[in-house]
Amino acid sequence: MIERAQAARVTQIVSIATDLESARKTLDIARRFEAVHAAVGLHPGEVPRVTLCDMKELALLATEPKVVAIGETGLDHFREAQTDMALRQQQADLFRAQLELAKQRHLPVVIHNRSAEQDILEILRAHAEGLPKDWRPWGVMHCFSGNEKFALDCIEIGLLISYTGILTFKNAASLREVAKKVSLDHVMLETDAPYLAPVPHRGKRNEPAYVSLIAQVLAEVKETSVEEVARVTTENARRLFRLP
Repeated sequence: MIERAQAARVTQIVSIATDLESARKTLDIARRFEAVHAAVGLHPGEVPRVTLCDMKELALLATEPKVVAIGETGLDHFREAQTDMALRQQQADLFRAQLELAKQRHLPVVIHNRSAEQDILEILRAHAEGLPKDWRPWGVMHCFSGNEKFALDCIEIGLLISYTGILTFKNAASLREVAKKVSLDHVMLETDAPYLAPVPHRGKRNEPAYVSLIAQVLAEVKETSVEEVARVTTENARRLFRLP
């Protein structure tokens, strides 16, 4: 998979964990392959199973040299959390704890949002106030699928926004309209592998090599070259994750 990525000119990969098991596995891969880096975090879907011991282990994992971010963390108010206020509060507490860990380790944050825009912005704005003014960008709104206002709110706070294969889907015209209006200076690309494979691989297992297909669609939307999209989004990713 790494060889296929490199053949597609994807030279570095940030693999994002969602729980402790995937964090351990991701770190193992990152230690073995120079081109792979790790983000370690606890997804909001792990609530209410998360314990204090889990956070202690996450903090320990975050000290590893190949860890370049905390995440995936955030809020997910889909399904049970639509009406379960206690679950929402637990998610918010876990999110704040990981934001604080990222601040302590001076690492960026990979943020998950689903149906929680206003709550997530409130938490992020409060967190951003305690960060150094020159620390921008300090995070990324992962798998962005929101509207223009949400994109601009994220950027104002100090985040990048990241498009996945959703950008290539036939029913994602509204997202392409947002992408048309948002400057490339605030954008990254990602696969969210193994999910959300771009067209023409939709419905199949995704992998890092396919990020080039997302770049092609974004280039069409922005009426620019694929090379320009690749250059700017790569620079943004290197700046955020402090990659060589």
